[in-house]
Amino acid sequence: MPFFPEDLILIACGVMISLDIMQLVPAVLISYAGLIISDFMLYWAGRKFGRKIVTNHRFERILSPAKLMILEKKFRKHSTLIMLLGRLLVGFRAQVFLLSGITRVSMIKFLIIDSFGSAVVLSIMITAGYLGGKFLESVQTGMLYMEYIVGFLVILVVILIIIYLSYKCLIKGNNSSQS
Repeated sequence: MPFFPEDLILIACGVMISLDIMQLVPAVLISYAGLIISDFMLYWAGRKFGRKIVTNHRFERILSPAKLMILEKKFRKHSTLIMLLGRLLVGFRAQVFLLSGITRVSMIKFLIIDSFGSAVVLSIMITAGYLGGKFLESVQTGMLYMEYIVGFLVILVVILIIIYLSYKCLIKGNNSSQS
């Protein structure tokens, strides 16, 4: 389980871009580098420590020995597809990247596949955040217009009440003077 979900960071990045808090190009480059580096750290840990990782109680929550046996058999046959899907599916990333290192997938192959998958995830999440930010901005603008409309209606109602009460007073005064 990651320390902090990268999807939330990427979505927040998109929101900040939409609100002009961050600039697009630096945000995308830094986010992309962060994705590749964090994935490579998991790959490297799996490659360096191998099966010892799953015997460590801290890492057992990420990839238990039982899961490793099942995944390893499937992984050897379909490593490229599993690495791509692992990058795209939330909750499987850490396990897939550790497994890539444990099973000694070529570093170049890992980096190429992860670079492609990271670009896809980054594009989707930042775009979602950007569109969400624009939507929130339009809701905020809409709320401002609603405040103006409500203010106008309150003033209109007050004016109508004053006119009505004035009319009632005039009619009451005319009725009193005629008697």
